[in-house]
Amino acid sequence: MSSMYSYILFDLDGTLTDPKEGICGSVRHALERSGIEPPEIDALTPFIGPPLKDSFMEFYSMDSDAADAAVAYYRERFSVTGWKENEVYPGMESLLKELASSGVSLALASSKPTVFVEKILKHFRLYKYFKVIVGSGLDGSLGTKQEVVDEALKQLYGHVPAKDDPALLKTAMVGDRRFDMEAAAKAGIDGIAVSYGYAPPGELAACGADAIAGSVLELRELLLGGEDPELWRIKQDRLAAEEQLNIPPLPENSFLRAIYMITPFAVFWLLYQGLLSLGVSLIDHLKGSSSETDAFIRSNSSVISLALYISVRALTIMILWLIFSKRDVLHFLPFCKKKRLPLKLASCCAAGIVASFVLNHLLTLAAGLILPLIYDADKVAAFFESATYNHDIPLAGGLLLYCLLAPLMEELCFRWLLLGRMERVFGEKIALFLSALFFGIYHGNLIQGIYAFICGLIMGRLMQKEKGLSAPLAFHISANTFIFLISRLS
Repeated sequence: MSSMYSYILFDLDGTLTDPKEGICGSVRHALERSGIEPPEIDALTPFIGPPLKDSFMEFYSMDSDAADAAVAYYRERFSVTGWKENEVYPGMESLLKELASSGVSLALASSKPTVFVEKILKHFRLYKYFKVIVGSGLDGSLGTKQEVVDEALKQLYGHVPAKDDPALLKTAMVGDRRFDMEAAAKAGIDGIAVSYGYAPPGELAACGADAIAGSVLELRELLLGGEDPELWRIKQDRLAAEEQLNIPPLPENSFLRAIYMITPFAVFWLLYQGLLSLGVSLIDHLKGSSSETDAFIRSNSSVISLALYISVRALTIMILWLIFSKRDVLHFLPFCKKKRLPLKLASCCAAGIVASFVLNHLLTLAAGLILPLIYDADKVAAFFESATYNHDIPLAGGLLLYCLLAPLMEELCFRWLLLGRMERVFGEKIALFLSALFFGIYHGNLIQGIYAFICGLIMGRLMQKEKGLSAPLAFHISANTFIFLISRLS
């Protein structure tokens, strides 16, 4: 879906984020330091939006020097704690992501000092969506909203726009106060006001805004066109869940970022191999305890092996969930209406069956043609045997192990954790490729590795598109089940 605008400027406070606690708390601190008895926080919301110095002069009749001192007192608190006392409006990050991915050039134009704007955007993981970020200077430069907007347009366009510049017709300013709308009108661009911010009653209707949005949903409809409200509410619920978990921002250091990305895979691999080794050691110990135990284990080796693998995978799933569920957001359901959910999952299952059949057929055919040119017949046979399921285990146990536990464990590791974390660092495309590559290498066999890499690309894209784990999980389960049953029957 594309926007009617090629360039969109956003205000920060009251538009992208709700800064009430941080700003008003810092204003109270400034008033106390200035010898003025401060009112309650709710009475200080008019300070949200306009330049601070102007507000101190307007609301408390300060002269220029006194207002400068009050701004300095304000920054004493705001620079330490106030900037973090902020909340992104639910659904806003999703909207910014949609706008950026649809080709819109986004700019942040705020009266807040640039140093604080950048800290807030980075802290709340919004920085990556903006090509241009303009705030005021700590030295007083760009002190009015008009100067901020003009500078943002200059950086967006790469030149100072003339009054008849055609780019102005494709540009909008989104803000919550009259200062935003007045600056937009003077710059010759559309002004879109949001009434969920901190404008006093009647201000937006009187300031000549081209449109007014009462919610993030309405803002999205204005910028990108309509969308099913139910779909948008589901997305907002997901974003609210992410905000409630309070996922920490990414580390700045590149080495720490690498550790952040690879930790889930390392934990999964060490956990799985450790539990498996522990189980094998326990069985070996029991073998040596008595001749009767040894005979029993040897006569029931396939069942005991099956029980070991089932137990290890089930434990791995539970421990992964316990470790990472408080740090990484997991959504099982895709973004579709409930009445469409069965059809959506059925289509993913059908895609898994078709893809597994086609890929297995093509890879087996290619391996049958190429491998005999490299290896002798015994090695080729051993190669194919290592790439097939173990058919000695009972059917029910194989379905549980290969067709349920294995897909769930691998989707938790490779799509939820690995892909989800890599996306925060590299973006969707590179993260998709790398997570699929890890998935292929994990399978440890050339044929299975290539097959898993291609399927990893498909399942990763399903995860990215549907924003939930149920779609790739349905694909994975159906693909494994189909190949397991076909190979067992044949």
